[in-house]
Amino acid sequence: MPAVSKVLFFLCWLVLAGHLSAQRGDDRAEATAAFDDGVQFLLAGKPRKAAKSFYSATRLDTAFIPARRLLGVAEELNGNLSEAAGAYQYVIERDSSYSRLIYYQLGKIYYRMSRPALALHYLLKFEELQERDLGEFGRNGESERPDELAALERLVNDIRAASITQDSSQFINVTKLFNLGSPVNSSRNEYLPFFSNDQSGLLFTRQGELGDEDLIKGRRGNLNDNFRISRFASVNSTPRKEGMATLVRDGERIFFTVCNDDEEEQFCKVYSGWLINGKIERAEKLPDYITGRTWVSQPAISCDGQQLYFASIRPGGVGGSDIYRCIKQEDGSWSEPKNLGTGVNTPLNEEAPFLSNDGRTLYFSSEGHQNLGDQDIFMSWWDEIEGRFTRAINLGPPVNGPHRELGFHLTSDGKTGYVASNRPGGYGGLDIYGFELSDRLSSQPITFVSGYVTDSLTGEPIPDQRVPVTEGKTYYTNYDGRFFICAPSESTLPLTITHPEYLPYERDFAIPTWANQKPYRIDLLLRREKVVEPPAAPPPPPPPPADTVKLKARVVNRNLTVRFNFDDASLTPTQLDNIEKFVASVKDKHIMRIVVTGFTDDVGDKAYNIRLSQKRAKAVGIHLQTAGIKANEVKIVGMGELSGAGQRALNRKVEVSVRYREMVDPD
Repeated sequence: MPAVSKVLFFLCWLVLAGHLSAQRGDDRAEATAAFDDGVQFLLAGKPRKAAKSFYSATRLDTAFIPARRLLGVAEELNGNLSEAAGAYQYVIERDSSYSRLIYYQLGKIYYRMSRPALALHYLLKFEELQERDLGEFGRNGESERPDELAALERLVNDIRAASITQDSSQFINVTKLFNLGSPVNSSRNEYLPFFSNDQSGLLFTRQGELGDEDLIKGRRGNLNDNFRISRFASVNSTPRKEGMATLVRDGERIFFTVCNDDEEEQFCKVYSGWLINGKIERAEKLPDYITGRTWVSQPAISCDGQQLYFASIRPGGVGGSDIYRCIKQEDGSWSEPKNLGTGVNTPLNEEAPFLSNDGRTLYFSSEGHQNLGDQDIFMSWWDEIEGRFTRAINLGPPVNGPHRELGFHLTSDGKTGYVASNRPGGYGGLDIYGFELSDRLSSQPITFVSGYVTDSLTGEPIPDQRVPVTEGKTYYTNYDGRFFICAPSESTLPLTITHPEYLPYERDFAIPTWANQKPYRIDLLLRREKVVEPPAAPPPPPPPPADTVKLKARVVNRNLTVRFNFDDASLTPTQLDNIEKFVASVKDKHIMRIVVTGFTDDVGDKAYNIRLSQKRAKAVGIHLQTAGIKANEVKIVGMGELSGAGQRALNRKVEVSVRYREMVDPD
């Protein structure tokens, strides 16, 4: 809370409110007198004396909420953030509608206390409360409105600052790193790993004794098995240096580096190709305006293939190796490379970029920021207002240390990170290490969406079809009629398709929270503008008369239980199959009512469990809707936790109840 000018803002309404409140408490006359003294001390710029007076008022009248409110102001001015937070928390617990602005102030205090998760909670709560009518907050709502408007101008950046600080704190919570072991690591240098969505596949670069680089691929049966590795034969067919690969999350489009590809031009260049049946097909070098006569290497492609990052040494940079970005244009070409600026780049070397699934957080290696060792991993966040990346933050120990760290990678579920390091205790040189994050990073949850555009009658795929989406992005279908989008989870994806041989197509798709081991599938069936029907066959002869059978209606209840992993609202492939089978069994019925009820176990905060149960119920409800199930009434509710330590795994669930009417033979 800024200075005394803010305090003056409260006085016009707090004095009256304080007297009214004091009349209800014990020792009300003394409490009122102490409160008035505190107000005068604040006006005089003496917050320490004011705090003592407000403490006296609250001891005399425990229900004196305005005194608690100004006690928080005084303690914040004194720099006693913990005491200020406690006073504000008391106000909210006693009367959650006493003040809307207090949620913002509490969020800012927790941010200053280096508690970003709580800061984010209260800042988002303040944003959520904007949907409520101002009159619900009484006289305080009107009085606080000017300060609310000022807070709303800063809110977007405040939320982002808390989010990125929370992300960086996740790395501090890492307890240890584990070496991937042999055969991935060896006495040579291994680096720049990239894992498939289900983490059964791995690509990484290995450096040979003579400095040559090879792209290595690995496969494993399950997450507990060791990788079986082999050289990527379709790339490593010459003595050239090849490696440093990245893939679009659809697993089809690959970008990689080839060095010394021309005897007259001893530079590394970035190539792109299609990964088909384990081989790279149709590989081609990126355009000259990107590669040029300079060193270009270590590509990083965004989740959906719309942004390309790479390291390069070229004229006009900040210094050394810098990181650049290209944006996919509507016609499918790349924009001119743009240097990411001094928030990321320094006069020394920056390299090995990696982008989060939502495209907002950049991880990279640097020698020029505030390092713990030779080269550290940093993160920077995209500021949409400024149109640039923020100043980089060191991930800190134990990810970084007094050694070299290169090439950060985050799995598709956001729960496991990987980095190459030459720290002691490895197999030699750079080894690939992994680490588990204590919580999923706070970047926006993303669902991998595979869309298929086909002819509604023949089922034939429609290749090279333009698929525009919001934010100016444009996608194109491949040979199989498939396009791939990284869409925000629990959102609506509006798609409009135009094709000269088909009727216009328009539909809003509900996008659920997804585990992303395999993409969430949507189908876009295009209808021909004119369909020539074959001549109608003559009608069959009428059936012989039969006895009339009177059917009667009966009501049927069908139930389905959907299980969830701990602290997760994502649907697993197994549960998706179960839902699909259930939908198929009731889809054609006359459904009267559907009730989707979410539950959690009894671990953790009750309010958090309510929200988690709601997310689980919503994920199932969205999938039922997308599958085409319809009912006269649909109810989706989160009930929170079920007690019982012995069966917690069974309590992490969603119960689906479907009631429908059908006609049956009375016999």
